[in-house]
Amino acid sequence: VEYITSTLEDELGSTRLYKSGLSIYTTLNFQLQQAAEKAMADGLAALTGRMQQAQIDDAGTQAALISIDLTTGGILAMVGGEDFSTSRFNRATMALRQPGSAFKPFVYAYAIEQGLAQNKTILDAPVVYRGAQDGQDWKPQNFSIGYKGEMTLRHALAISQNIPAVRLLQSLGPLSVAQFAHQLGIKSPLTSNLSLALGTSEVTLLELTAAYAVFPNKGERIEPYGILEVSDRQGRIIWRTKPQKRLVMSRSTAAIVTNMLEGVVNEGTGRRAQVLGKAVAGKTGTSNDYKDALFVGFSPRIIAGVWVGRDRGGSLGDRETGARAALPIWTDFMQVALQNEPHLYFDIPDDVRPIRIDPLTGLPQADDSKASVVALFKKGSEPSPLQ
Repeated sequence: VEYITSTLEDELGSTRLYKSGLSIYTTLNFQLQQAAEKAMADGLAALTGRMQQAQIDDAGTQAALISIDLTTGGILAMVGGEDFSTSRFNRATMALRQPGSAFKPFVYAYAIEQGLAQNKTILDAPVVYRGAQDGQDWKPQNFSIGYKGEMTLRHALAISQNIPAVRLLQSLGPLSVAQFAHQLGIKSPLTSNLSLALGTSEVTLLELTAAYAVFPNKGERIEPYGILEVSDRQGRIIWRTKPQKRLVMSRSTAAIVTNMLEGVVNEGTGRRAQVLGKAVAGKTGTSNDYKDALFVGFSPRIIAGVWVGRDRGGSLGDRETGARAALPIWTDFMQVALQNEPHLYFDIPDDVRPIRIDPLTGLPQADDSKASVVALFKKGSEPSPLQ
């Protein structure tokens, strides 16, 4: 309600909004709002329990959730914090926090848009960038200490390796990737240095979730909104939202990145989401020292983003990653959101081909290969299927 009134104060003015007897119709889905509030309460209770067990002060631990209808851009559910009566600050729309690895899909999407295939290999090995951080040398580290050598773009994204993402960003150009992310819907300033690949530029949960919506939406960017229409005392409509959509990415790239984000769920850090038993895709995010934990994911019709962190910064505790602290909240919410939804499938356009590959090597595999996955490729860039 606070989000709606602040929007309409700007559009209509306070006097007209509060004194002229207006009726305001919103996009809110009450069932999903209740599900969001319960999922967040349960997730925070579990987290604070772990923090207390580890003897970590849990003061200021918070979470936020935003869900958007992919067809229209209407906001279906929004939770800005644990308790509005104690804090009116909306962490879904106002808080600027580091997305961590949840930013990586934009790097990989730009690579696909530039013609790279998801089975292209990239090196996961130690690297030092001379003078990259305020004149100091920078040596990026993987979350799991250790290096895995050559790996496909698909696998690097699925298991969220940092060094391949940084190498990829360097080859593409940080400024180009930052501009691409703005094109998709990120509105906050992005610092165009190599640490951008690791999500060090702060964004809001709303803009991050809206930017992800481009992937399942066939490359179309939608502007999220919360108000359908406003009518006066006589029932005359005086204000109505016009859904805004525009193509910002090729449909084939959107399908391939969606397929790669399905790989995060089926092969990587988002495995917990498999419990839903439906077509879903998404990405975990964890910032330095476990200060921010995120998961942004979607079905073919609904997208939701979850952030967990502390209002004044500070660690949530050892290993409190996006997969551990945020993904369970997302999964609990989506369990309700998808309970009456039929089995739907993500878009596969005519200029994209499904090929069975080994996700580690990128090489084509036989149809009966158990270790293989179905990956999407733009026609002309696909590996030759095994005969």
